[in-house]
Amino acid sequence: MVEDQRHVLPELLLGKPEFLECGTLSSWLPVWRATSSSYGRYGPYVAAIAAAFRADRLAWAFFSGYQGALQAAFPELLAGAEPRIASLGANESGRKLTEIDTALFVRNGVLRLKGRKSWVLSGIDDLELYVLARTADGPARGPGSLVVARVRRSAAGVEMSAPRPQAVVPELAHCAVSFNDVPIDDGHPIPGDGYADHAKPFRLREDVFVTGSPLAFLLAQGHAAGWPTRWRQRCMAIVVALGECAARSPSDSATELLTAGALSLGGEVIEQAETLMAQHESIAFARWRRDKPILGLGKDARRLRVQLAWARSGWTESTA
Repeated sequence: MVEDQRHVLPELLLGKPEFLECGTLSSWLPVWRATSSSYGRYGPYVAAIAAAFRADRLAWAFFSGYQGALQAAFPELLAGAEPRIASLGANESGRKLTEIDTALFVRNGVLRLKGRKSWVLSGIDDLELYVLARTADGPARGPGSLVVARVRRSAAGVEMSAPRPQAVVPELAHCAVSFNDVPIDDGHPIPGDGYADHAKPFRLREDVFVTGSPLAFLLAQGHAAGWPTRWRQRCMAIVVALGECAARSPSDSATELLTAGALSLGGEVIEQAETLMAQHESIAFARWRRDKPILGLGKDARRLRVQLAWARSGWTESTA
């Protein structure tokens, strides 16, 4: 049972920051696991914010937000004694999500997975992969044609490519992955339509979590550096507002519009934070300037989502 986050989140954000120097993913993971376990009873959003508040760099705040979004989509990841680490394998280079090639099939009575995904997390041995795939016996296109299958990184037939060089958040490596007749965990896919129930709503969840978590990271920096009270209280308010968005159905038009408003305000606060951070040249600021572009990914998709949400709500969007 998830406890109410409304009282704990403001208290958490007003706490004294305790940054832990973590230069590698392997050094960050114990911090993330311990913090997520402590706050998991309040749900994935609070757990992600709590971990990001302890991060010493954007990479770990982003990681915490991404894991939180996955936990919101697939609650079993946070249900055990220790949170599990996962990655969503959806994209295939040059293809729309609704036109992927990765597919399930049955051989000798065993459901198996074959295909390739262009982006998953790398460097984590106990990683769980949630893979968007075509059904073994469903329609070729449209509703019911896609599902999400869960496989372990260590399963026979899972082949991870070498990590790709990256200029942004290099501590958080990613790579392509191939599935060669991989048996499916539990022998069946995750219930629900792979696109409508999982891949599509995940994008909104991801936007909420990977904006809220970096804001929590910046708030901790602001507390420690004595940034203006006005900036800090605005930052707190937006983190809490995004928490309310995280608690709503991601498929609801009102949620999409509320999220768009909170993300817009969050973007303004992030820009102000960069100005405040620039007052003191430091390794942390140089790292922030290097990594900040990751927060701009998916802008076009978000814009389209907002346009469609206004249309479904019966209003014409205006940019005036």
